Amino acid sequence: MQFDTFLMERNQTLYENGVEINLTESGVHPCTIEEILPADHAQALLRQPLGYGWTDGRPDLRAAIANWYPGASASNVLVTNGSSEATMIALMALVDPGDKVLFAVPNFMQVDGLGRALGMSIERLPLLADHGWQIDPEGLGAAMDGVKLICVTNPGNPTGVVLSSRSRDALLAAAQKAGAWLMVDEIYRGGEIDGAETETFYGGYSRVIVTSSLSKSFACPGLRLGWIVGPEGVVEEAAKRQDYTTIGSGILSQILGAAVMEPGNRERILARGRTLLRANADIVEGWVEKRNRWSWQRPAAGGMAFLHYDFDMPSEELSNRLREEESVFVVAGAWFGIERHIRLSIGVKTEDLVEGLARLDAFLVRHGLG
Repeated sequence: MQFDTFLMERNQTLYENGVEINLTESGVHPCTIEEILPADHAQALLRQPLGYGWTDGRPDLRAAIANWYPGASASNVLVTNGSSEATMIALMALVDPGDKVLFAVPNFMQVDGLGRALGMSIERLPLLADHGWQIDPEGLGAAMDGVKLICVTNPGNPTGVVLSSRSRDALLAAAQKAGAWLMVDEIYRGGEIDGAETETFYGGYSRVIVTSSLSKSFACPGLRLGWIVGPEGVVEEAAKRQDYTTIGSGILSQILGAAVMEPGNRERILARGRTLLRANADIVEGWVEKRNRWSWQRPAAGGMAFLHYDFDMPSEELSNRLREEESVFVVAGAWFGIERHIRLSIGVKTEDLVEGLARLDAFLVRHGLG
């Protein structure tokens, strides 16, 4: 089985731990265990037997996750090793080799590469850059012939855009008309910078599946804990695939995850992230406004800013040279198939963002691009 190189993930793996300023992450600066658990509960982890536990997810964890999705119950939830496993086993449960999958881009490119490796027919649906990275209803309608599954991310990666009511309605209507599944990656929900919490797609149609995790808005990527929320039949079929992949997620991650998703704790942790994201988005906005060669659309959610520049250096070259010369690492737009863009983190510590932008300035001036 042949896999294309997952450019963003491979480059992050190679370089993110070897730089002084890593601005490639799209989530919020990580929580510590003491920010999640009271001291006595944290101490109790030392006495926790390290067995398998509930391979499909602790009942309290599944119930707490379901609580965030109106109309869902614990039986609609499967706990996974991060959202990447959630996406993989959901794909395998819903789509057969040769089936057509419509994949909205730009996006996190897992579905694109994994789907093609598994023999699926992946067709990309470009979002409209000049309309705020929204769905093109005409393009969607024209592409729906034979579609088994539509995949979107909301809020978006790398754009941070929340889909409009018009885009949402177009997706639901197209899926219903075709009898297709609609799988929505909602990993950035809860990390809103401006405006109310993003409405989940769950419950919008009987064939909607949502994937997410604790890695981004919840600031716990090290737990490697994600989930699928969907019809009970899909959850059961995905669980059968998980029996062949990871069997289940770690018991300590599930204990901590249940604490994170307890409603009161959940809102406190999300509020922590939103405060940081708003402050850092303002810093990037001020930086962009003072530079004629850069522009952006302020993200609505998520720990990232997608910046456009007007000079000729390819984005991968910019990323590589900035990393080598200034020890600052940013995501190349080319890794999403979009040139003259970089994605940089606004979920990092504010002092790291400020220093990273200063070093980017130094790089640009040195190369006559300031």
